[in-house]
Amino acid sequence: MMDALRFVPPAGTPISLVDVLCSVGNALIRSDTLQQFKEDVRARAGVRYCDFVSTGRAALTLALHALKAVDGGRRDEVVIPSYTCFSVPSSVVKAGLKVRLADVDPMTLDFAPGALEQFDGSRVLAVVATNLYGLPNDLPSITRVAHERGVYVVDDAAQCLGGSIGGRPSGTWGDVGIYSFDKGKNVTSIDGGVLVTNSERIAEAITQQVRVLPQCTIGESAAHLAKLVVYAALLHPRGYWLPNSLPFLGLGTTAYRTDYPLAQYDSWMAPMGHRLFTRLDAITAQRRVNAERLKRMLPWGPKLEPVVIKPGAEPAYLRFPVLIDPEYRDAVLAALRANGIGATASYPTAISDVPELRNQLQSVGREAKGGQSVARRIVTLPTHGYVTSRDQERMVKVVTDVLGAGRRNYSPQ
Repeated sequence: MMDALRFVPPAGTPISLVDVLCSVGNALIRSDTLQQFKEDVRARAGVRYCDFVSTGRAALTLALHALKAVDGGRRDEVVIPSYTCFSVPSSVVKAGLKVRLADVDPMTLDFAPGALEQFDGSRVLAVVATNLYGLPNDLPSITRVAHERGVYVVDDAAQCLGGSIGGRPSGTWGDVGIYSFDKGKNVTSIDGGVLVTNSERIAEAITQQVRVLPQCTIGESAAHLAKLVVYAALLHPRGYWLPNSLPFLGLGTTAYRTDYPLAQYDSWMAPMGHRLFTRLDAITAQRRVNAERLKRMLPWGPKLEPVVIKPGAEPAYLRFPVLIDPEYRDAVLAALRANGIGATASYPTAISDVPELRNQLQSVGREAKGGQSVARRIVTLPTHGYVTSRDQERMVKVVTDVLGAGRRNYSPQ
């Protein structure tokens, strides 16, 4: 029988209260942790330049500001996938640029074949590849097509730290790359964003911006520490039922917003982020094991299809995405949640259907059909270290039962 007080969170990375205490102690007695963190990120990514800022959204905004400055303000459009995190278009708008959509292939979540070839480099500043759920995009092809047109590439690896394609780490294929240390990522310091590049000109433009950003206040650091303690205590499935039962927290919801601050990174959180960063290989390996097990066990067929991994890609599997017949998708989600599994429908709409963007998009219609298909079909399953083999067996049984019984006849047990 299922434990009524056990609920597997949809995302996150396990941390212990010992981790929190050690991190706080490190912050009190050492002043060089942030610098060491930066050096380790540079070494792992194999890049020359690295800057930390307040959030992943801030990192993407500042990356686009930097590209705009290096470009001299000649071009003002940014190409993004038709289905992705709402933070991507919000960062484009906050950077004072225009969003142009390129459709995605629902079976890969990457840009659809030929989608990038149609754009004129005289108007497009950059292409943003978003590597959703830790699945690397085809960056070799994306960078080739973009650079042939004189267009910059942003390798947005906010969800793909630990992933790679062609043996090269995600986040390092573009002219500039970003990572995120937000609460749901595989390395977390509650908030945090990273910009990496091998271009001296871009690095200088980034540094000029970061240098004048407001620093984190004592009150903000205290708030981050409080959130870290709560995160450590309640992310465990035996604790997550509590925040999950409070609708006003809005867990798992996605809203389009541009009012987020651009600020410097909270150095008090660096010891926690660095502590997890040293475990990145183990964290990623566990996610891959969980994902591969789901891949073997799920009842694939016309109603349930896997997302295809690009050749040469090593995913980080922030989550495990699947595509479900829209007639069954909501029933599957409801049944999984009723059985203590934090599955989600991810982002609620394609980017073309975000109300705040409808009058700002540079292209719609056929450029959004693949994204709209994903929005109707996507389900993501948790892969983090708190997921047990029994949890996975429950996921598979629920999905099998719903798809077998039909959406109108199934009732969770």
